[in-house]
Amino acid sequence: MKKFIEHLVCCFLTWSGLPWLIREVYARRKVTIINYHNPEPDVFEEHVRFYDKNYNFVSIDQVVKSIEKGIFSHLPNKSLLITIDDGYSGNAQLFSTLRKYRIPAVIYAVAGVVGTRRHFWFDQLPHRGQSMRVLKRIPDSDRRMRIRIDYDHWDEKEYDNPVALSNEEICAFADSGGSVGSHTLFHPLLDRCDEEVVLNECIMSRERLEKIIGKPVVHFALPNGNMNQSVLNWVQRTGYRSCRTTFPGWVNCKTSPFLLPNFGIADNANIHKAALQVCGLWSILKRLIDSD
Repeated sequence: MKKFIEHLVCCFLTWSGLPWLIREVYARRKVTIINYHNPEPDVFEEHVRFYDKNYNFVSIDQVVKSIEKGIFSHLPNKSLLITIDDGYSGNAQLFSTLRKYRIPAVIYAVAGVVGTRRHFWFDQLPHRGQSMRVLKRIPDSDRRMRIRIDYDHWDEKEYDNPVALSNEEICAFADSGGSVGSHTLFHPLLDRCDEEVVLNECIMSRERLEKIIGKPVVHFALPNGNMNQSVLNWVQRTGYRSCRTTFPGWVNCKTSPFLLPNFGIADNANIHKAALQVCGLWSILKRLIDSD
């Protein structure tokens, strides 16, 4: 029943014209950044067909260069940057759609997992369960210990099957016009880490990805969006040009390249929900509901 009601609300708001108004008026001269994780290829292509009709795709380098110069006039109206987090093996099935629509997307890869048979720590337990909420609040060293004791998992553990992109797939993506960014080495929550761990996650992830693709890796995305000023300082000190957060919002010429906002798109969203999420209306509604 909950999903049915959500579907009706999404349909009503889509047909109300509010997404059109936000996209065509308020956000017309801004850049919209969205992110996925591991969508099914048919769902992703349905979303992309909608974006292709209503937005203009841009690259992360175009966006960051525009911010650095303080000039957005050379970017197309309704610019859209598609980003994909983690680097799941299923992302390889999206490459044909990205090529078909000539989309210069970004994959923020967890460098210590791609090209291996290691698994993501956060996939060892329910994402929305109490255990996950607890693990996100405690110091990183305690999280690692709890994961090892309770779930028999550690960062370097090899499993029978890979869950992330292979080195060859990452290279094929980069060679076809995509950008590869760092999402750390093993996806810890950086504001829960000691300085030494953060620096290692930032530096070693970039070096490993650069070794794989043979190109500079200068863009970074915060795991889970967790940050503080110290984390941002460390990201800048380790040589990145940009840092994408999980804060909702649009990019303009005054946006810091190290505080890039974005709107998350649910991997299984129907087209009406995706239309609300990409225009920012979904985030606005969530803030209104959460404030009650």
